[in-house]
Amino acid sequence: MLMSEWFSMPRLEERRLQQLRGSSYVLTLPKDWVEELGLGKGSSVFLLAEPGLLIVVPSEKAGGLLVDIDLDVVGEKRLEDVTRVLYKIGASQVRFRTRAAVQELMSRLRRLRREIHGFIVTTPRENQVEGAFSDEVFASLDQGVRVFLMTLASAAQTAVRQEEMKDIDALPDEVADCRLYAHALFRHVSGLLTKPSRDIVIQAISLASVIATRLLDLCNSFEDVVSSRTGIGLSENLIIFAELVSELTDAIGGDHDSLERVGGKVEKMLADEAVRDCKCYVLFRTLSQAINSLRDLYLLKTVIAA
Repeated sequence: MLMSEWFSMPRLEERRLQQLRGSSYVLTLPKDWVEELGLGKGSSVFLLAEPGLLIVVPSEKAGGLLVDIDLDVVGEKRLEDVTRVLYKIGASQVRFRTRAAVQELMSRLRRLRREIHGFIVTTPRENQVEGAFSDEVFASLDQGVRVFLMTLASAAQTAVRQEEMKDIDALPDEVADCRLYAHALFRHVSGLLTKPSRDIVIQAISLASVIATRLLDLCNSFEDVVSSRTGIGLSENLIIFAELVSELTDAIGGDHDSLERVGGKVEKMLADEAVRDCKCYVLFRTLSQAINSLRDLYLLKTVIAA
C-alpha cells in the first residue's frame, strides 16, 4: 500500500526554547513540516495548552489527510473496509489506483453513501478512482451521541410498529442512519486531537474512542435483533429498549446521576434475567457497556470542571 506524503508515521525532532527579551518564548519549527501543511510566513495557528502538552494547530484547514492506495497490492476485496477506516480516522480524500476496470469499483464505493456522509466518488483519469469525504457532521461529541441515540430509539419504535403490523420484510430506514451517525461520530473523535474548540482533555480522547466503538457495536447488535424477527418477547423488549435509549439521550450532557440511573435500570434487567432471548440479551448488555463508557467520560469531565 502506497501512502501520500501527507499520510506517514509521526516524526519527532527535539527543539530548544528561546526567550524573547525576558517575555515570550520562541519555538522554531522545521520548514518542511510547516510547508507540508500548506502554511508559511504569516499563517495563523492555535496554541493549545494542556497538562504536560503544548500543541500547535493550524487555525484554518490546510491540506488535509490524503491517502494514495495501490489496490492491486492491497486487494479489491478490501475496498469497502479501507474506505470506512479512512473516513473514521478523518481522511479528507482517498485515491485508489488499479489496473482493473474502475466502473465496478465506483459502484461499490457509491453504495457506501448510506454509511459515509457526503461521500463523493469520481474518476479523474484512467485506472484511478477518487473518493472525497465531507466535513464533519457534528459540532460536538455530545451532539453526535445524542443524534445517534435519538435515531436508534426511533428505529426501535419503528421496528415495534412493523412487528405489530406483521411488516417484517424490511429493516427500519433508521438502521442505516444509525450506522451513518456511528461512523460520523468516529470521524469526530478522530478530529478531536487538533480541534481547538474541544471540551475534553487530550488524555480523555481514548475514552471518547471507546464510546464511538460501543455505539457502533450497539448499532450492529440492534440490526441483528431486528433482522432475525424471531426473538422471545421481541416487541416487549424493543419497547423497553426504546424507552431506555430515549432516557439515555436526555441524560447526555446533563448530570452524572442521570447516567447512573439509566445504567442501573439496564443492569437490574440483566441481573433479574428479565431478557430471555439471547440476541436481545446481547443488545441490552451492549447498551450497558455503552452507558458505562459514557459514565467514565462524563465523570472525568465533571471532575475536571469541579
